[in-house]
Amino acid sequence: MAFNDLIAQKIKDFEQQGVPQVFERDLDLGNPQEPKRDNIVNVIVGARRCGKTYRLYQEMRRLQGRGVELDRMLYFNFEDERLRPYEPSLLADVLDTFYALYPAARGEGAYLFFDEIQEIPEWGAFLRRVVDTEKATVYVTGSSSKMLSSELKSEFRGRSLVRELFPLSFSEYVRYKTGGVPESNAPFSSSDAALLRHHLVGYLERGGFIATLEQTPADAIQLLQEYASRTVAMDVVERYDVKNPRLASLFLARCMASSGRELSVNKVYNEFKSRQISVSRNTLSDLLEYYEDAYLLFSVPEFTRSLANNTRSASKVYAVDPAMFGAFSPASALDQGQRLETAVFNALRRRTPAVRPGSVCRLLIKDKNKSHEVDFVAGDALLVQAYGLIQVSVDMTSEKTREREIAALDAAMAQFDLGESAIVTMDEQADIPCKHGVYMLCPHGSGSFPNRLWICEARTQVSWSASPGP
Repeated sequence: MAFNDLIAQKIKDFEQQGVPQVFERDLDLGNPQEPKRDNIVNVIVGARRCGKTYRLYQEMRRLQGRGVELDRMLYFNFEDERLRPYEPSLLADVLDTFYALYPAARGEGAYLFFDEIQEIPEWGAFLRRVVDTEKATVYVTGSSSKMLSSELKSEFRGRSLVRELFPLSFSEYVRYKTGGVPESNAPFSSSDAALLRHHLVGYLERGGFIATLEQTPADAIQLLQEYASRTVAMDVVERYDVKNPRLASLFLARCMASSGRELSVNKVYNEFKSRQISVSRNTLSDLLEYYEDAYLLFSVPEFTRSLANNTRSASKVYAVDPAMFGAFSPASALDQGQRLETAVFNALRRRTPAVRPGSVCRLLIKDKNKSHEVDFVAGDALLVQAYGLIQVSVDMTSEKTREREIAALDAAMAQFDLGESAIVTMDEQADIPCKHGVYMLCPHGSGSFPNRLWICEARTQVSWSASPGP
């Protein structure tokens, strides 16, 4: 056994301070398992600063409410420069030091919370040993989807549950601001609708990173830029040994400002070359993949081509949060439509975990020699099955906009034999019959989304949904 004074001090300091009171997130981790050997490992992944640590605190407070004493709980955050250089032995030292301080926890069963564990080499092998030999329930967090998934596949196949955590959803944002959220199916007054629209505008501007919500707009932008810069430094440049950190930062800014729009690696390559920036197409493709791994942004491929994995082709990209898009866009170029589309994508992404590629795509379709685009298809690209069709438009007052959005959905509904679809806007509500169904206009998160689909977050986004015709 190795007793480490620094580790011991960190553990004691946390116990003395107690588990902080935190804003409770909606992410469900299921019922806590009683500590025993061969327990399932609970894994939370997501962007840095999105709330993973606080979600662990929330779970610890939940355990305390069930009578579990803090001396049976180990919380340890591996993001501490005093622990560098990170050696595999650090993991065993942490556990040994905890049991030396609280020996009864080993016999009674411990709850182990390891924050940002992917920082430590060979963490997967360590956790496997813990699961195999210790009477424990284990929770881990990390900010890299690929590293965690690769380790989990090799060490914990069938023995882990991975859940993604994102910045606040709109529903959580409303609850954070007001203390509650209207029931999704309950009637609400015009004043309720006006209040929710007000919060939607605020959400699209301020986003869901909690630490930024109490800051001035200028300070919030600075914080968001720092979050992104730190993520690039630690989860891209350092982790993947990127040789040109400046290029990585420049390309990220370009990607973030493109949220809700097509991003062509070839086009960016030509732009950078014209500015005398040394770059290769392969480097840009790799960087885009690294940003996705770090939950900074996501690419949305074409539905019928989603399995081709051609990162040089043009895909739409979306920032992990609408405010992150705003933080990297010139003030004169801010587009509420881009913000809304980014928010809708993230709502869909929350409800369609990336179990495999193609759960959320875009659709390009031709109908009678006309080309149409549907912003989002939720479904199974592997089986070429669409379960939901979603358009996004800030408003539908323009007849040209109305015709374009309806025509695209109508053609897609016919192709996939669907009787339901939706258009998400800001604050319109109506049922409108069309050739292949009835389009229902309702606020984003209103509960009126087709089949009570994934996007129903609070009651303020607007959507059109089609139900089967007579």
